[in-house]
This record gives sequence, structure tokens and C-alpha cells, in this order.
Amino acid sequence: MSTISYKDLNIDDLIFNKPERLGNSYICNLYHNDDLIYIQSPILEVANINLSDDEGDNYIEVNTDNKQFIDFLLEMDENCVKCTFNNSNEWFKKDIPYEAIDNMYKEKDVYEDNNKYSTKFRIPVLNNKVQCNIYNNNKEIIDINELNNNENKNIIMILHFKGLRILKESFYLDCYINQIKVINVNKYNILEQYSIIDSDLNSDIDENIFNEEINEVLELEKEKLEKLEKEKLEKLEKEKLEKINQINKLKEELEKLN
Repeated sequence: MSTISYKDLNIDDLIFNKPERLGNSYICNLYHNDDLIYIQSPILEVANINLSDDEGDNYIEVNTDNKQFIDFLLEMDENCVKCTFNNSNEWFKKDIPYEAIDNMYKEKDVYEDNNKYSTKFRIPVLNNKVQCNIYNNNKEIIDINELNNNENKNIIMILHFKGLRILKESFYLDCYINQIKVINVNKYNILEQYSIIDSDLNSDIDENIFNEEINEVLELEKEKLEKLEKEKLEKLEKEKLEKINQINKLKEELEKLN
């Protein structure tokens, strides 16, 4: 048995075996390369945890904006319908129309609101005891009530896709939570201990002093250049005025001659 990321599973490689009776229903076990299917989810946000005396009504509701994961779940449903249709003659000894199979199939409930998706995953419970292990960030097993009361609602789950559960009037993909791990997601990775390199601090200060001295020299040189440039412009302006005066005098003399 090995865990596969939902991103790495090729759904076309999945194989269903023939239906086998299991209690009041039939199950078509699902395999990938002769292994059972254990899928790791992306990071999900816990929205609600429901535990009840009814073993069939225990679930975790999660939120996510990961559309790739939602598309994966929907593709798993589509594959179930397609495989049932292709194997209907072998499994049920008769051909069943695709539309009839599609109508009987109970696909996973997924709700969308402003690109935020929510869905539910079944918690396996036996004799009022949760069967899946729940780990904190230190890989220590914790009680599900700790998960429910934890301010950090980010988790990763290992989901076991057991196979097709066939009832009298419907069928669905039997999937339940196998493991849960609480994930700490921080926007900033802040070092907890004092981590400044003091040995570099003095050199940085000396360098700053050096830079200040250089800047002072550069500023003086800049002022000198600006002063020279100003004197040069004033000289050119004076020469220009003198030439204009000379031209005006020549004009006056020409007018007198005329």
C-alpha cells in the first residue's frame, strides 16, 4: 500500500473488480496497479465536524479554493459511471442504458460560492470510536475533539477510495478518511530565536560612516561644479548682451546714413 497525491493519480488506470456481496449491499473494490487507493488531499480548511450515534452520519466538512482537487473528485465520479456502463453486461448480466446508470449514481456533493468550494468526507466510526488516526504538527496522535477545538483549521487528509457501493436503487463511490494531519500555515516565516549576525553589525556601521564621508566629499564637488557652471553661464550671458548692444549701434548708424 502506498499513498498517491491526487495530482499524480491517472484515473484511467483504475480498475474495479466484480461486485461482491458485503452485508446488505455489493462492493466493487477499486485498485491501482493491484494496490488499494489511498489519496492525499491538498491543504483543506475544516468548516465543521459532525459526530453522532448514527455511524453513517459522521463526517468532516471542508472548504477549499483548490479547483484542481475538486475537479479530481468530480472526475472520479464520472469514471465510476463510465466503468459501470462499460461493465454492466458482465456485472449485471444485462446492458443498462448510460442515462439510467447516471441517474442511479449518487455523485459527491460539492458546493461553490465565489470560487470557494465545500464538500464532506466520511469519518469511519465503529462502536462509537473514530477509526482514523489524527496527528498534530509534531506527528503525535490527538483526539478528534482536539481537532474540533483547535484554532488552526488547516488539515491534510489521506482518503481511502474503497470502491463502488451498490445498493438496490442507487450506487456511489465509497470513500472515507484514513488519516488526518493538522498543518500550521503561516503567512510569514518568523524566526523565533535571536538570529541577527552581530559580527557583521560593526562592519556595516563602519561602512555606513565611510559612505557618509564619501557623500560629503561628493556633495562639495557637486557644489563647486554648480558654481563654475553658473559663472560660465553668467559670462556667456554678459557676452551675449554686449554683442546685442554692438549690433543695435550698428543698426542706428546705418539708419543715419540712409
